[in-house]
Amino acid sequence: MLTALRIGNFKAFAESQRIPVRPLTLIYGANSSGKSSVLHSMILARHAQETGDLDVHRTNVGGESVDLGGFRQYVHRREANRRVEWAMDLDTSSFKDRLAELFAPVKQVTMLLNLGIGLDDQDHPLPESIPEIHTYELLADGQSLLRMSRRRDGKLQLDRLDHEHPVFREVIKAMVLLSTTTETIHPEDFEGLDEAIAELVPEVVAKSTQFLPDGLAESNVFSPGGQARLFTISKARRKEELSAAVRSFLPRKIDEILRGVGQVVAGELSRLRYLGPLRSYPPRHLAFSQHHDPNWYAGGGYAWDVIRRDASVRKLVNEWLSAPDRLQTPYELILRDLVGIDQLEGPLLDGLEKIELDMEPDYDDSPTPTGAYPVVKDPEAEAVKIRDLIRSSDIDKLNELIMIDRRSNTVVSHRDVGIGVSQVLPILVGAYASRNQIVAIEQPEIHLHPALQADLGDVFIQSALGPGRNRFLIETHSEHLLLRVMRRMRETSNDELPEGVPPITPKDVCVLFVQPKGTSSAVRHLELDEEGQLLDAWPGGFFEEGYRERFA
Repeated sequence: MLTALRIGNFKAFAESQRIPVRPLTLIYGANSSGKSSVLHSMILARHAQETGDLDVHRTNVGGESVDLGGFRQYVHRREANRRVEWAMDLDTSSFKDRLAELFAPVKQVTMLLNLGIGLDDQDHPLPESIPEIHTYELLADGQSLLRMSRRRDGKLQLDRLDHEHPVFREVIKAMVLLSTTTETIHPEDFEGLDEAIAELVPEVVAKSTQFLPDGLAESNVFSPGGQARLFTISKARRKEELSAAVRSFLPRKIDEILRGVGQVVAGELSRLRYLGPLRSYPPRHLAFSQHHDPNWYAGGGYAWDVIRRDASVRKLVNEWLSAPDRLQTPYELILRDLVGIDQLEGPLLDGLEKIELDMEPDYDDSPTPTGAYPVVKDPEAEAVKIRDLIRSSDIDKLNELIMIDRRSNTVVSHRDVGIGVSQVLPILVGAYASRNQIVAIEQPEIHLHPALQADLGDVFIQSALGPGRNRFLIETHSEHLLLRVMRRMRETSNDELPEGVPPITPKDVCVLFVQPKGTSSAVRHLELDEEGQLLDAWPGGFFEEGYRERFA
């Protein structure tokens, strides 16, 4: 599971920045400080993994809300000779099967990428060069495990492998015991393997067709379809035969590691859901409005489809619309059938009773007609059959989502009830309808009353720490949102939580402040104690504005 991001030379950030990812990560800072760059780095990685395109402008996640402008625009200060750094920290406790076995000795794996365009001998960008992954590195508990660099033919070549790392020590030990006739491996045996591994390293080459390496390329040292060998170990040639065994099997383990970590990273990126800072107005009539383009999702339009399809989400949204401590509106979202199935039975019966069939008798004067049309003996029964066929079809999906004013029981349009409703509904749907997702949101508080901004804190807490188990990356200016989170932490510590609100502790929350620093920006992690209080003063005077406005 993703526990942190690392980004460098990307948009506002020059130096590498570590961004912890917890169930609730709140990102603050002044306008244009680089807050959204954190979210955009994830969006870039998701797009690159799905398409292989690193020179991305509009993304397949952010739509028109995120236009990175290509590599020469998103690299820091537009300096095309820089290498963009992007890394993901992964908690190994979530690894499964063979990957869990391989990384049993460590708690955290970091996948670190450096990407950029080709450079000449003077580090000048090559004309028409496109951005590619130039280095790939895996670290285990902060210590480099292996590193690969791009060759001229586009493949990634292994140029460093720490076979003394606990991960590889255990891997090599297991390989030797399983693939040879020896029953023990001695410490001095590892010393004898140094030379064999050093010779092997430059021969190991990985394929990289997308964003991440997808295993080793077929070569003389590794053939995915090759058969396993059993190496006999003699006393006279123990060193040579152990080396041969390791040389034969180590690439297979490297391949397992690359594929396994790549699958975990790709899985985490696939969980990303993004909602942009400006939610769009959906059509006035909310029937047949399903879309599958990035703008429909990033702009929040998809939320209305979810409300139409999912009765449980619709119920929760309606509670927000009507509750006295929430929006306090007289409005309710309901479904209205475009085809009244129950109203079809009467006309069907009437129509069948009026049917007259003129049939010519057979040549043998048989009373049984031989035409293509059946005789309707029981119109009522036939009407029931037709009605049941209609009910079993998809006709029940022919409905529209409408908003009614409960005071007068009249239909009103969501376009006529204030922009705040259209802006907050995608936020609510993103929280209520998601399960085990990474939900990235820019400015959830837009067009909301301060009290409702605070209430969104409860929505995020319930979605993150309740059954949904979502993780939120929220770029915001809302003091009220944070105050509610701090309040719930205090109530958790004092055992005073309201019913239905999950407990929340400092390990569940990460408050980040993005601050300009010269020509760059830096991310500062603001720690909270068990009582929900900041351990350090808030930088930049954010929480002091109210005081200054009252007493300055």
